[in-house]
Amino acid sequence: MTDNIEQYKNCLDGLTKDMPEEFFKLAQVFELSVFEPIHMEGKKDIYAAYLMNDAVESYFVFEQSVMTGSYKELECEQTASIVHDDNGYMLIVNQSGENRFTIRFTNLHMQTTCFDYGCMGHFWVKGYEYLRQLEYQFADIRDKYRYLGKDFCTEQELIFMQLADFPPIKKFRSVPEQYYVPYPDSVYPEAVRYLIETAENVGDKKMSVKLEHYQRKPTAFQCNVLARMFHKKAHSRFVDKIIADMRAISAGYPQRTFKEQEKQHYKKVHQKAENAMNSFLQKGQACLLYREEPFMYAKDSITYKEHVLVFKNGLVNRKCEIYTFE
Repeated sequence: MTDNIEQYKNCLDGLTKDMPEEFFKLAQVFELSVFEPIHMEGKKDIYAAYLMNDAVESYFVFEQSVMTGSYKELECEQTASIVHDDNGYMLIVNQSGENRFTIRFTNLHMQTTCFDYGCMGHFWVKGYEYLRQLEYQFADIRDKYRYLGKDFCTEQELIFMQLADFPPIKKFRSVPEQYYVPYPDSVYPEAVRYLIETAENVGDKKMSVKLEHYQRKPTAFQCNVLARMFHKKAHSRFVDKIIADMRAISAGYPQRTFKEQEKQHYKKVHQKAENAMNSFLQKGQACLLYREEPFMYAKDSITYKEHVLVFKNGLVNRKCEIYTFE
């Protein structure tokens, strides 16, 4: 990251090559104009979010920090500079000339916690929602890798994050068009090998052959053909195995914990969702349970919900219905 010193100096004036890695990550935040200092409950230091998604919460911690002025929620370009002296550092932030504040601190470090994301779900786009959740989870892992590095990913996650750029999977966007952040299409050999082995392990010969053909000749036509195969009921065991692998890998991380009052409310929501899911299961319908929960360290606007995804087999396609409890 320090190799691109000139790029980051344009985002954080005063940045020098000998500064710790955390300062270059801070420059990334100003490159996007999304710096927002927060005070966490029970903490004296000032915090600011670096990466926030279902899989990880990562924050800057400004040690022994004192703010002069105040941050304002303005949709504007942020410019910033850093000054280093014998007493520590001073961060100066200008919000398009409409507001300015400073943070003086002695040191900067990062607090990062990874969480179990395998059962997380957000149902913003209709149609084949079970595939859209996979696309969303692959993208979360990709962001974790891009911003935090491979030390925060398991070997299987390094394969999953490659699938975020796999064109047939990208056909199932999880977010509305206006919020979608495009990345270049990529057909990584390791990722395709995982898909082929998965298809072979569940006895889906047609899927494995089509994947091998697509890897050799990844045309737009073949991409569309393969994407349509993903939601055919004939290939449901293949997709279910990927979902199961995702949930198994993420289960190695802890779940978020909340205050007792919140936990009691969430428990009631879970009981309603679980009762509904059991009712569907008793009727012989396959289901998946998803959670939607706020961030643990810095509460956001998301309210706790649980969703029961019920599979519906048509003549050819495997669709689903979503039942939400909150």
